[in-house]
Amino acid sequence: MRRLLVVAIVLAAVLAGFGTGVAIAAFTARESNPQTITAADPAPPATLVAQSRSNDAGATSSQIQLGLRLVNRGATPASLGTVTMRYWFTADGADRLVGACYYSVYGCGQVGLSITDLRAAREGADHYLQVSFSAATLAPGQSASLDQLAVRDDGGTQMTQADDWSFADRSAFADNARVTVYVGGQLVWGTEPGAVPVDESFEVRYLNRAASPLDNAILPSIKLAGSSGGGAEETGNVEIDLRRVTVRYWFTKDSTTQSLIGFCDYAQVGCDKVALGFVPVSPAKPKADTYLEITFTGGVIPAEGTTGPFELRVHKADYSNFDETNDYSWGTNTTFEPNPRITAYLDGKLVWGTPP
Repeated sequence: MRRLLVVAIVLAAVLAGFGTGVAIAAFTARESNPQTITAADPAPPATLVAQSRSNDAGATSSQIQLGLRLVNRGATPASLGTVTMRYWFTADGADRLVGACYYSVYGCGQVGLSITDLRAAREGADHYLQVSFSAATLAPGQSASLDQLAVRDDGGTQMTQADDWSFADRSAFADNARVTVYVGGQLVWGTEPGAVPVDESFEVRYLNRAASPLDNAILPSIKLAGSSGGGAEETGNVEIDLRRVTVRYWFTKDSTTQSLIGFCDYAQVGCDKVALGFVPVSPAKPKADTYLEITFTGGVIPAEGTTGPFELRVHKADYSNFDETNDYSWGTNTTFEPNPRITAYLDGKLVWGTPP
């Protein structure tokens, strides 16, 4: 009996101990101290900067001569295999453009050059020269100097640099935020030229190749010109597919019995891309009872420059004489000039000239 009483007392003491500091102390001893774990911050990306200089003081020429330099101002190396630079410019009608590296401290063999034609012109640019690099590393504080680069036109077209987005008239390398830099295709330096509203207008230029207005041939030559093509006014700023274009030369047949035949003697785009037809004007106008309709199966009107000449020829079937002095579209000029009496249409809508 006494043994049972002792056991009961001990058991009661153990149960009471769960509410005392003894039990709490035992639990606290098993807690772990809170830990704060901070991941290592990623290394900052390389800070790449574009510099440029002009090697020809911005002279108007068939080539643009410049230097470019890529500078790493960051704290980490840059993998150049993922880097490209763009120099933005207007070609002013040049259409045989190539990029050239004449000398480079970095090494011309370590860079690639390409020229991209922008389908829609931007502010101060319808092309850009792109520079890519070999898979080398550019350490912090180092630069890759491309000392003598050029954009040249193998056709000899003169290019004016003053209106080019990336042009800076300085003879020593300096930062140029209008030369853009990309890493993996993402812009990391500079500002791209902004888009400009699309303008698909163009003008018709004409010269008369006939020695006399009273012979057996009408001999008009025409050009279709986009922006900055040397005409009387600024016109469109995008390339236009000639298949969308129709041109009408208005004249009088001077005979109601003879049919007409037309020839393309020369076209820069190829006479195989030029189609000629004759349409009667009804009712006839004082200076036009017929028009020569010119359509195209290929070629373009450049955003800047011209199509080049279309040298056309019209005869009567019996090769009798015309009197061109009473023809609406006829002119006496023997050099190309804008002629608003020759009408042009884009997708069937009048965009140049005034019909009789």
